[in-house]
Amino acid sequence: MRTKHLIPNHAAGLTYANAYAARGDHHGDGGGAAAVDPFEGFPDAVLGLIVSKLPFRSAVAASAISRRWRAVLPAAPALDLDFAAAFPAAPRRRTAFASAATAALAGGSQHPLRRLRLALDGFFDQFFAASAAGHVDSWLAAAAARGVQQLEVHLPRSRLAVLPPSLLACTDLTSLTIRLDRYAHPFPSLGHLTRLSRLHLHSVPLDGCHDFFQDLFSHCTQLSCLILEQCHIGAIRFAGTPRLCSLDIANCSWTQHSCITISEAPALRIVRYSGEMANRHIINDSDSFEEVVLAIEKPQVKLQEHNLRELLALVGNVRSLVLSPWCIEVIYMFIF
Repeated sequence: MRTKHLIPNHAAGLTYANAYAARGDHHGDGGGAAAVDPFEGFPDAVLGLIVSKLPFRSAVAASAISRRWRAVLPAAPALDLDFAAAFPAAPRRRTAFASAATAALAGGSQHPLRRLRLALDGFFDQFFAASAAGHVDSWLAAAAARGVQQLEVHLPRSRLAVLPPSLLACTDLTSLTIRLDRYAHPFPSLGHLTRLSRLHLHSVPLDGCHDFFQDLFSHCTQLSCLILEQCHIGAIRFAGTPRLCSLDIANCSWTQHSCITISEAPALRIVRYSGEMANRHIINDSDSFEEVVLAIEKPQVKLQEHNLRELLALVGNVRSLVLSPWCIEVIYMFIF
């Protein structure tokens, strides 16, 4: 097997692959000479790059090849810990998955972790609940110790699945995606994650967090991209967001007295708004947008005219505009 094609396009990997090819001490002619394992001379960092390209189940299998490979998985700079994908036909193998994930994250600070994805659908049940919650907490603590920068967490629909406190210890995060399914617990403040530049919240209950966004932007001053998808929201209020350039509100549900209030956001250039709409909109300095998407559905309750005018003010002077049929109908009504 030609191994150099397994090496990612990385300077260290290419250097070792070229050195191996130039040595000429590998034998493919069946002459009886002892074959040389090209991976023996590779450092853990290079082998870690290789296994980071594999599905987690294949990466775990690779670590069982020999003693040399046992330390490779903890050196991987990116890990995708997807329980359903690792054991699609054996959902009861939670203990085996937990052991493999714990070993993979045990790299320590000498092996920085760039990206981690935790997709735990099927991992929680009534018999494994306490252990599952403890494992998730320890995994995120280990990721924090390795300085994880990009984190994606999917917790399934379960009253036993709790967002662990160790999430807030991941203070090196620049990108965070959290997906919760029917989450019943209070959502914590993310003000400790001061390096965040991208935040994606999916199915997160924010109706009881009245100061969540103001607190978020007052601490996370580097935040430039905010995506809210299928969240339940009472209000979006923030002012003084110098870096925010993109706001995406997709198919969210709203409380009865919901509102969106945005001011002092000089860098905001992209607004995408789809699904249901809030009851009130106050968006100042809306004449500098480059892209606006209003894919809003027709509300079941008749809205006040001033609310519609505030929302449709977003379309003025925009360079790229996408409107739903209902928004086109409303604009036509105001013009004619």
